Amino acid sequence: MAVIRRSRLGLLAVTVASAALVAVPAPTAQAFLPQNHERVTRDGLPPSEVDDAAYRQIFVGPPPGAGLAGSEAFQLPDFRHFDNAKNPADICARAQDAWNFFIPLIVGGSRPNGTELADGPQARAAFGGLLHAVQDFYAHSNWVELNVTAGQPERSAPQLYPTCDPAALPAGLYTGFYDLGFVTSGGCPPGGPPPGFAQCHTTLNKDDNNNPTMSPEGLVRVPGTNMNYFELAMLLATRKTTDVYHQVRGLVASSNGECAAANLFQADRHDPCW
Repeated sequence: MAVIRRSRLGLLAVTVASAALVAVPAPTAQAFLPQNHERVTRDGLPPSEVDDAAYRQIFVGPPPGAGLAGSEAFQLPDFRHFDNAKNPADICARAQDAWNFFIPLIVGGSRPNGTELADGPQARAAFGGLLHAVQDFYAHSNWVELNVTAGQPERSAPQLYPTCDPAALPAGLYTGFYDLGFVTSGGCPPGGPPPGFAQCHTTLNKDDNNNPTMSPEGLVRVPGTNMNYFELAMLLATRKTTDVYHQVRGLVASSNGECAAANLFQADRHDPCW
């Protein structure tokens, strides 16, 4: 789910796990707040395999990945936030673009060089960017709403990475429209979403459960449960975070070796990898 959405300029101080303050460009429209992205990621990554030093770089790392929180510095690429998708084909295009952008940075940065990696911080930041995108899928699409209608609220989405099949997704799946040209109205034109879009980001997002103006959908209760749509999106995003971690870790291990994969996700580990 995204960090706050969303003006693409400005500054927002984000508290990271180390309690250090890191400045990232900040938004005026809504997306998963930094603490919500952090909670999803902390809960989704196995603590026995990801140390705190690695987590800090996953959460806020250097460009071009920039990490989970740092993705908010890059508002224009729709793939970073699963925005402006009219249908399943557009959804899959966002997923493919995210994979194609971040995976070379992850695999290239995690190549072993003795006891170090070629660029561990870059690889971890790119992994954070990849996680940010898939977490936003649940916050910015109508996947949760379709699940509730189908009576399967906790159904996880089919595989989005590394390839995505539009036919495996519900025909009515989409994400919200957002355009910086309408930032004063939450990214939505005054007359509503343009042709081809069912909703704007402001009416669809489930980025928060305490803001009826910027995230009204997040407050909707899931029938028969004690959750609202925001909490359900958080739950599904957490589970998908775990899946993507294992997927990416396996890819790094097959590409660069198990030692490199261990060093990537444990930044304080400097075992020699030859």
